[in-house]
Amino acid sequence: MDWIVRKAHFLSFCLFIILTNAQINTELDAIHAASASLNDFAVKLLLQSVDYLGENFNIALAPYPVWSLLTILAEGARDETERQLEETLSIPSGKDRAQFRKSFKTLKKYLKQKSDGIELDISNSIFVTKEQNLNKTYQLLVKNFYDVDVMPIDFKNLIQSQNIINSHIAKLTNNKITNLVTVDDLVDAQILLTSTLYFKGRWMLPFNKSATFKDKFYDEKGNEKGEVMMMYQIGTFPFFMLPNIKAHVVELPYGKGDRMSMIVVLPRKKEELSTILKKISAMPFKVILEALEDARQYDEDVMMYLPRFSIISDFILNAILYEMGIKDVFNENVANLLGIFPEYLYLSRVIQQAKIDVDEEGTEAAAAAGGVVSFKNTPPRFYANKPFAFFIIDKQTKSIVFEGKVSNPSSICSTCNVP
Repeated sequence: MDWIVRKAHFLSFCLFIILTNAQINTELDAIHAASASLNDFAVKLLLQSVDYLGENFNIALAPYPVWSLLTILAEGARDETERQLEETLSIPSGKDRAQFRKSFKTLKKYLKQKSDGIELDISNSIFVTKEQNLNKTYQLLVKNFYDVDVMPIDFKNLIQSQNIINSHIAKLTNNKITNLVTVDDLVDAQILLTSTLYFKGRWMLPFNKSATFKDKFYDEKGNEKGEVMMMYQIGTFPFFMLPNIKAHVVELPYGKGDRMSMIVVLPRKKEELSTILKKISAMPFKVILEALEDARQYDEDVMMYLPRFSIISDFILNAILYEMGIKDVFNENVANLLGIFPEYLYLSRVIQQAKIDVDEEGTEAAAAAGGVVSFKNTPPRFYANKPFAFFIIDKQTKSIVFEGKVSNPSSICSTCNVP
């Protein structure tokens, strides 16, 4: 009899696991639409940033916080202001957004993680001049579905506001971002969106520090631009080439669970990075993710050369977002945010400061703001000694959480000496 009871408990346990796994798979299927919207926005944001800042600037961006906060803003936008946000963010229109909100909430739940070798934390905040003027329905919606902290602040007291905001951001980014806003940023501010992302990951296959050496770095025309500290290892990595993009792609996983990874995109000889990014932005990012899935079946030893780099990006995104199609919300004469406030106000600033450090052990980053696959027959050599782009992705949700590009060796690291 006891054996029957124990067997029943075992069967119940197995059923629980099956049902739980089915629930996880259902949730992941549901959030892929949200992650696809995020990835579409992320690639376009990087492309537009490259065009806007030029080839001499290294760039670090955290697209998820920007995308999420502008999505939150879209919930209170109306008319043309709302349409522009929806189109640029690749999100459903207001009447079709009910399911999307649930997907967004689930996506955030899966992105936040802390495991062996990986830590990822994200947070959203809206600072407003008078909390009592916020539409109560809007407050409830953004709290329930978007987990937004709505924080009242007196922008007239500039010094106090600066200290409150910067202290809040520093706490959320493990003190990596300590001076997000200045007093000048807050003059005449009506709404301030802040976005934070903190990521720390150890390579699954760390580089040996003793193998790091000083090497030359070139521009896209083959001209020497300076020197970098080049990390090197031979390891088993997913590697492929998309002929229509004319770029090589390699994946460097983080942590023991292989949950997150860095994808490095290196243009072929004489190809420009901006051209490569334009081609990537014209197709779903899942083409690259699916190619990686195929490449993992053919893992082979890769001679991997990657510069040790550190990037700080600190700029206002208004002009970049304007060129992407978000225009009216920045215009005080036409912005319609009546779903948030009972008066005509506009978005004055979208500020992001991002930092990323990549070395032999892994990556630490923070931010407060189709083709046919062909495989090389010979052992590949991935030599990133010229401009390249990188994307840090969460594999489970298929989402880009951090991205950027390296093109200027003179400003990628201030302390890149071989230990």
